[in-house]
Amino acid sequence: MLDRAARRRTTAPPGRGDVIAADAAALLRVLERAAADPNSDLERLDRLAALYERMVAREAEMKFNIALVKLQPKLPVLDEHGEICGSDGAVRATYATWEDTVEAIGPILARHGFSLTFRPGRSPTGGLSVTGVLRHEGGHKEAAELALPADASGDKNAVQAVGSTMSYGQRYVARMLLNLISRGEDDDGAAAGQGAAAADAIAEINQIDTLAGFPDWKRRSRAKLAALTPAQFQRVIGCYSDRQRRVQAKEAAAR
Repeated sequence: MLDRAARRRTTAPPGRGDVIAADAAALLRVLERAAADPNSDLERLDRLAALYERMVAREAEMKFNIALVKLQPKLPVLDEHGEICGSDGAVRATYATWEDTVEAIGPILARHGFSLTFRPGRSPTGGLSVTGVLRHEGGHKEAAELALPADASGDKNAVQAVGSTMSYGQRYVARMLLNLISRGEDDDGAAAGQGAAAADAIAEINQIDTLAGFPDWKRRSRAKLAALTPAQFQRVIGCYSDRQRRVQAKEAAAR
């Protein structure tokens, strides 16, 4: 005799992802039969193939979103071991280094079927850009780009400036894609976060009332996020993560 949990599993209605996968499989069988028929209309075959590709892409995006929801609670709050010092040697601010970030999130991403890669580029203004790509094993991917000036602080040579800028860009693009937050933020960050752009972003975030609204807002707001200062960015992303957790808890309680 099946126990109660087993009965629930066997009688549960199929999820949306299961329905999309079943529809794609059925369409593939139709496409295969049409391709095997020498009298098939080539234009009809093209339409069927295009429809099948769209359904496969939808299934991959659905898997990505489901996996991302499961991943978010597992991501740690990063410790800030990096230091920014003034000319007098005093610590002005702290930050989570890229090395510490990779060490903290790399194994978790892998366990949930994700990979995170970066590519450098040139921004329209002649500076540098960093593009991050978050891929899921199901086939879907999301990208974010950040344009930056070369970091020539501290008497860096040209090569060091590029390396420093790329490391900085990777840290902040990873935050954009994964909503990472860190502890040990400097006091100036709270004041800087009161800027008009940051305040507008926070106001928009606080209006999001469904989980589906969060990735949509982030895609629409990438240019706005890229224009924020580091302290403002941390404040906005912290608000984003807090709001997302509250909405997730609310939706879970309503089920």
